[in-house]
Amino acid sequence: MSLRESFSRNIYWPLVQKIKGEYAASALNELFESQWKTQDELLSRQWKLVRHTVNKAAREVPYYQQTFKRIGWDFDNRNFSYDDFSIIPKVKKEDLRDRLPEFLNPNYKGRVTTGTTSGSTGHSLRLLYDTVHESYSEAGRWRAKDWWGIRPGSPHISIWGRPFASYKDRMSQKAKSYMMNTQLFSAFDLNEESLENIWRKIFRFRPNIIYGYPSAIFPLSVYLKETKKGAQRLLVKVIMTTAESITAQQRELIEDVFGCKTANEYGCSETGGFVYECPHGSWHISSELTFMEFLDHEGNPVTSGQTGEIFLTHLRNDYMPLIRYRVGDTGAFLTGNCACGRGLPLMEVSVVKESDKVILSNGKCYSSELFDYINLAVMKEFPSAIHQFRVTQKNHDFFDIEIVGGNGSVDKAEVFFKNLVEKQLGGRLNINISRVSQIQREPSGKLRYFISEVDTIQR
Repeated sequence: MSLRESFSRNIYWPLVQKIKGEYAASALNELFESQWKTQDELLSRQWKLVRHTVNKAAREVPYYQQTFKRIGWDFDNRNFSYDDFSIIPKVKKEDLRDRLPEFLNPNYKGRVTTGTTSGSTGHSLRLLYDTVHESYSEAGRWRAKDWWGIRPGSPHISIWGRPFASYKDRMSQKAKSYMMNTQLFSAFDLNEESLENIWRKIFRFRPNIIYGYPSAIFPLSVYLKETKKGAQRLLVKVIMTTAESITAQQRELIEDVFGCKTANEYGCSETGGFVYECPHGSWHISSELTFMEFLDHEGNPVTSGQTGEIFLTHLRNDYMPLIRYRVGDTGAFLTGNCACGRGLPLMEVSVVKESDKVILSNGKCYSSELFDYINLAVMKEFPSAIHQFRVTQKNHDFFDIEIVGGNGSVDKAEVFFKNLVEKQLGGRLNINISRVSQIQREPSGKLRYFISEVDTIQR
């Protein structure tokens, strides 16, 4: 262990926790212990936290006080069942946006951290977290990184998309990152000159982990492969991707270039990360932080392996509790145990936002992941011809496809792409393909390969 790594782990990180009044280190020890409990033990502990969250919110938080009175909630029934819980009305983003003060517990006296969502769905939300949330959320991230041999202070690269508002903010973030043995790179600037600069700094820094958007790590991987930089010499332990769904093409190339596995983090700004991929390829739900429901269109729980809409009850934020919160994603829970031996519940990797569904005028509905598989087929037929793509559904039968060309038969690859879209979706589609030098990112820095502009009311 280097001197800098030791300083970050044993002095700087504990000191920051103490100054902020948080306790991520002790929460991390708790999570290290609980992950080896059986699923039954974990679910029993989780339900106690659900009851605590609901009972406290029902008595102290204005929004839930009103809501629970309206539905005739039995405030004396502290040991309620899931059947009781399932009658609680679901919370939508619009509720949180329009009635935020009512979601805050006036009895809370501790430190509060403020955040916002990126607004990629059209509405940015203001969020508030208490010290318990901040402590357990950070502990959950470090537990998942520990599965890959990454600990506080391990040399860490982040390729991220959140700009800092001022010079003072940038310098403050740079200082904090240095003390935590981390280097930050912007996901906004990924031209060839910038990629070469990033590579030189990464090579000198020798990180254990690279963390960021897959759409930012992928072009770096393409550049390193084409320039034969030999990134496997870095001995990176894991590439952890977040905020976007990693495509099969991205995963395959990134792992090939760096010679290590990729791992996904899933979460949302409202609650933080709460699902992480382990070295055995399973997605583990942090049941100590979040209660997840997977529901069908009638609001009933789906069976194992069946896709349902995700609703969250956050278990570690008494100041702004979210109960049965509609995330806008879909996924599936899985029964059984992972070969890693952890009892943490499992879910399926296919997490797709409602806004990422393709809906045609004939009523047929497809996952936007279809376009990723089409791109894989194109890449097999015309290797390196397409570096990047994005499909925008303008209306039910009109698709605009942006292509960033690579090397080789780009024209033929575009025609092949278009033909596969027509074949897979069928019907009489209007497809426009345009070649662009780059695909613009969203304000948060995220880069999505599918955007639907179809009226959400019709969806």
